[in-house]
Amino acid sequence: MRKFRWLVIPVLLLFTLACGLTSGIQNIQKSVSTQIPAILTSAPTQEGLIETAVEQQSNNPCSGTPTAGGLGLAVDKAKTVLLLTQQFTFTDGNVNGQQAAIASLTDAGAATFPAIADGFSAAFIGDPCNLSQIMVTIPRTDQQDTVDQGIGVSEILFSGVLPPDVQLGFTTWMTENYGTVPVSGQQQTTIKTMQFTLMRTDTEMKLEIDPAS
Repeated sequence: MRKFRWLVIPVLLLFTLACGLTSGIQNIQKSVSTQIPAILTSAPTQEGLIETAVEQQSNNPCSGTPTAGGLGLAVDKAKTVLLLTQQFTFTDGNVNGQQAAIASLTDAGAATFPAIADGFSAAFIGDPCNLSQIMVTIPRTDQQDTVDQGIGVSEILFSGVLPPDVQLGFTTWMTENYGTVPVSGQQQTTIKTMQFTLMRTDTEMKLEIDPAS
């Protein structure tokens, strides 16, 4: 699993670079009058995934400063980053009366995280341009593999989604606390403008991310 996490990092870095080059790509596209060679439109490749991500970002309907009161995160960005990993898939849903994009593991993701694949979900809730909450459910037993894989899937889930100045603190906090929360217990922390809460039941770990009060 650690090997896979190291493999994901270059992909996310390439995505970041690709987004930075969006305007340049758009200018090049305007000057190209010939048909794109068929080889570039063949079976999906890492480059093809990045091109798709760039197009999605350039067509992102969310612009300007997010409205106050939310997490300041847009669901389209989360989808773009997570679909690049090929570990997650999304469906539209409803949580507590609010619209939500709900992520689950793909077959590839389930193979990477077999101990937690059955029952994993991550709901990105509220205004698509300014999410009000993120709720993650991860199966949890007394077996160490559910701890290790719970931490691992969380690292990948939020890499490139949380702001960089929040990501490091979140990863450190998760690593230190995920395995120590007792049944019916919880741990909570605030990092910048976000509040993180870990809660454990007999069979699950739940992570909630809310705007800090």
